[in-house]
Amino acid sequence: MRKVFIFLISILTFIGILENVMAGVVKWSQLPRMDQYGYDFSSETQVPSKVADDYLCESGLPVIGITWWGSYWNSGNWYPYNNSNHWGDPANVPPGTVNGFIIRFYKDVPAGTGTPPYSHPGDLLYKETLDFNLVNEKYYGQIDHADGELGVGTDIIETVFQYHATLPIPFDQQADNIYWLSIQAIDHDGKPIQWGWHEAENLWHDNAVQWGTFFNGGMENWNILTDKDMAFQIEV
Repeated sequence: MRKVFIFLISILTFIGILENVMAGVVKWSQLPRMDQYGYDFSSETQVPSKVADDYLCESGLPVIGITWWGSYWNSGNWYPYNNSNHWGDPANVPPGTVNGFIIRFYKDVPAGTGTPPYSHPGDLLYKETLDFNLVNEKYYGQIDHADGELGVGTDIIETVFQYHATLPIPFDQQADNIYWLSIQAIDHDGKPIQWGWHEAENLWHDNAVQWGTFFNGGMENWNILTDKDMAFQIEV
């Protein structure tokens, strides 16, 4: 009987260790800015646009999971936006307009070594399209953008959602390298509700960047988001 008990304890311990491995360990964390000046930036296929932010690989272990934060924006019309500063969906239930997300990792182009002159993503190293059923979306909190701050005369309530996904294929990375992560929502074509990636509390290293044809007279390029970083966590 004692041997059976010890065997069961060993099995349960192994299962616990296995669950921890599968869940991953957070090795990089940039939490969302939840005060009245925390915003989202368009990163979606409908506009189209995408945002990327840099991080440092410290362990060299492959990325197996990602957590990020974002919000929905109801513009009332189909118009490209940069800083999503007019919101229309203060609710705990998301509108269900996202089909999935495209996850990309890039090499780093350091400032002063390429065009544009600020640091930005280089060669694409990894791309994975996640169906929405592979993403866990849940209510995270709300932001009260104070009266008069946006020039609209009333408070604007923004609902922030948290997302988590395990990558079907891990992203292999090397210790002490800087990489760029891009998270882009796949929207329903022609719907007025759009999606934005939420900014982080603090700025690490260099500014986040945003690609979109609505910049620079329609030229495709990475454009700097001054004093902005994006909210995400890297799990290995």
